[in-house]
Amino acid sequence: MHRRELLSSLLVVAASGCRPPDPAVGRAPRATRREAHARLAELARRYERLMQDHGKHEWSRYAGLSPEGPATRAALERLRAEEHDVFREAEAVLKRFGNSLVSPRQAELWQKGALGLALLADSKVSTLSDELEALINAHRFELDGKVITRAELSELRRSDDPRVRRRTRQVEHELHKKAKPVAEALLARRRELAKALGKPSYYAALLQVRGADVARTEAILTALSVRTRRAFADMLGPRQRRVARAITFAWDIDYMIARQASVPHERFPRERALPAALGIYRAFGFDLEHPPLDLRVREFAFGGQTVALRVPDDVRLVVRAPAGARYVGLLLHELGHAVAVRTTRVTHPLYKGYEWVPGLLDPAYAEGSAEIFGRLLDEPGVLREHLGLSDEEARTLIAGRRLEALVAVRRSAVASAFERAALEQERADLDALSLDLERRLSGTIVPRDAEPTWAASPFLASYPVYTHAYSLALCVAAQVRQALKSRFGSGFLGRDAGEHLGRAFFADGARSKLDEKMVRTTGAPLSESDAVRFLLGRS
Repeated sequence: MHRRELLSSLLVVAASGCRPPDPAVGRAPRATRREAHARLAELARRYERLMQDHGKHEWSRYAGLSPEGPATRAALERLRAEEHDVFREAEAVLKRFGNSLVSPRQAELWQKGALGLALLADSKVSTLSDELEALINAHRFELDGKVITRAELSELRRSDDPRVRRRTRQVEHELHKKAKPVAEALLARRRELAKALGKPSYYAALLQVRGADVARTEAILTALSVRTRRAFADMLGPRQRRVARAITFAWDIDYMIARQASVPHERFPRERALPAALGIYRAFGFDLEHPPLDLRVREFAFGGQTVALRVPDDVRLVVRAPAGARYVGLLLHELGHAVAVRTTRVTHPLYKGYEWVPGLLDPAYAEGSAEIFGRLLDEPGVLREHLGLSDEEARTLIAGRRLEALVAVRRSAVASAFERAALEQERADLDALSLDLERRLSGTIVPRDAEPTWAASPFLASYPVYTHAYSLALCVAAQVRQALKSRFGSGFLGRDAGEHLGRAFFADGARSKLDEKMVRTTGAPLSESDAVRFLLGRS
């Protein structure tokens, strides 16, 4: 038997928990640490090839190039099975020869990936999650007999007509009713799987796989909500604060923001959005036009998806096109993902930040990388110089974005709390649970006749235990932006700042954890303090 074949057979036996046969039988040579190290290197190369194949698959789906259906889902299931094989074998190598075989960070990533795939690549979980996402993507919203896009639905939430705003909740509920049976089955299977793996909670296990300490993450999210409670009440008006309770209906909150601080959509022509966004990146020294990015605009469940087919030189984007400034903000966010990919300089495959194996890319880092740029629309100088807004328009837009962020923090808290409870409570009435959490955490009125909408979220399908990352990303962006201002002055939008970001934050990919990147970039671990100051209007 060849040495490499012997090593693989020994590891298969080790992974199964059985005692390996005596290597002296048949005079087969014993596998060495050097061979084990070489095997891990080979597995890493195989992992990268699988990530590239997985990226092509996801890109084709999101770009609308391959139809949803059994054949597409079967291809994805085969990819996940191969990925799981790679990480199970790597885990067995490390168990057999010890974590010192590679660097501590590589050992950690191999082990996190193995657990992440055990949690997400289970065949029943994969089948249900793929079915749920396909159902959500294929759904067509209808209002009074007319098919409307997700962007149009978003605009109707800002309608002057309260009856239209109320109807938007009912329209979303129609998708919820269609998706609920599959979503409930998926949540149940995830709970069963956590038990089978000996984990007290699917939520806590996957949160840790994703690079987040449970207690610290919850402390930051709670502080964001509690420390901005008064500002949220102020947004809703003096009466809200005076009665010390919610007086605004859940479906009216977007209208309230638009009424207080809104710049007309006409000030942001759609055809100028991408050139403006690329110009902001050029000011930082990031050239995203050579080679050009493959960016496609289409209607699908997510606001945007950035897919790294090959790190660092092949990254592609699919986005929806919301109206007004939101399109510019969405482009800045998704292009931030592209910058993180293109600026990665590590060569080991585990460090490159492919997202398809949970544990290999921290969502707070991924979304934080994007929001560093997405939140540049909070800068008056950027709005004046790159979007041509007046001082008054810039102030209005920033005020509106601050209000939207206050609401987003609460919506994220509701989504995260619901997902955790749904993954921990076996016999809960999920509709009632979701409405109760919305009443307690959103700061808005959710009356008795309110329809549940929790099953309409594509994150439950494809990105479980992920929505917390968007609030953490707000913290990342605020802290990094403040550090850049302190280091480079108020006119920080320049090549020196871009070089600093590339070197300190992006270049080493997943080799460093988020806090290590934050210390290099800002001088301190991640904190909610700068985000709170922004939300309170003090920065």
